[in-house]
Amino acid sequence: MKINVAEKGSGIFVLDLEGDLDMSASPQVRSTLLQILNKTPSHVIVDLSKVAYIDSSGIATFVEGLQLSRKAESRFTLAGANPAVASIFELAHLKEVFELIPDAGRVIGE
Repeated sequence: MKINVAEKGSGIFVLDLEGDLDMSASPQVRSTLLQILNKTPSHVIVDLSKVAYIDSSGIATFVEGLQLSRKAESRFTLAGANPAVASIFELAHLKEVFELIPDAGRVIGE
């Protein structure tokens, strides 16, 4: 799993993930999310456009990130999920829980 973090100004952080988000990669993603959330961002955007697969540990990582962002009064968005990844959120009945958008660039104005 490749992880890249970019601050886009005014407290907006984009977490760009590439690879499979499974049990072996989830701890690293969780650690990175916690580092971002400790900076009290206004918005965290997780770009999933390069994630081909996500398992339950990846979903759990995002649920924790969402909970922590709500406590910090930060917006938490998942962007660019391909149909296979998006279907996991639908099967878990989490499409209504998460803010899912088609493209991270729409939020950050790129």
